[in-house]
Amino acid sequence: MAEVFATMFQDEALVVKSLLESTGIEAMISSEHFIDVYPVFFPQEGGIKIVVSDEDEADALAVVAQFCETKREGHAQIKGSATE
Repeated sequence: MAEVFATMFQDEALVVKSLLESTGIEAMISSEHFIDVYPVFFPQEGGIKIVVSDEDEADALAVVAQFCETKREGHAQIKGSATE
C-alpha cells in the first residue's frame, strides 16, 4: 500500500477518498477507526492518511495533485475577492 495523501481534517480526507474512488481507484483511510471519535487530528499523531494499492499510486497521486491545485486556486480567488 502507498500513502498518497495526509491531512489533519476528516472532511478533507473523505473528499479525497471519494475523488479517488470516483476514478475507479480503491482508497482506504489508514486511521479509519479514529474518524468518528477524533474528527481533527494532530500532527504528532500522524493525521489521517489515504492509502492505495502500489499499482494505483501514480494515478492516485495525479488525482491528489489536481485536488490540491484546485484547492489552492480556490483560496487564491477568495483572497483576491477580499481585496477588491
